[in-house]
Amino acid sequence: MSTSIAEPMSEAPIPTHAASERHSESGAIIRDMTIGFADGMTVPFALTAGLSSLGSSKIVIIGGLAELFSGAISMGLGAYLAAVTDRDHYKSEEAREREEVLTKPGAEKEECYEILDGYGISREASQSVVECLTRDNEQWIRVSPE
Repeated sequence: MSTSIAEPMSEAPIPTHAASERHSESGAIIRDMTIGFADGMTVPFALTAGLSSLGSSKIVIIGGLAELFSGAISMGLGAYLAAVTDRDHYKSEEAREREEVLTKPGAEKEECYEILDGYGISREASQSVVECLTRDNEQWIRVSPE
């Protein structure tokens, strides 16, 4: 049995674009670490430089360590509060979208068309997609603009 060049030699499925392409999911972590490192190093150096003028290495070391610990606590608390705020905002927006899907389905459907129009997809081309999305409220809510 001969195979042409266009046919694969094995029965294994050809990987799709999404399956064959890998993306990093740690961008936010790297960003936070970079900002934290820059901030965490700048202040202790400035503090220890200022304390070094006192002439006591013991004060410089204790002051530097105290600043490192207090800075770590401060940065950690700030990151925690930012994450809690983001979570609360998301839950609030999701609840609002759930309410609007139930009480104003026409306006919410129109928002779907507007979102797709923002990607350059005409109303006619997006009609079947919007119809599929609006059949399932959970999928419909996930497409909300917020």
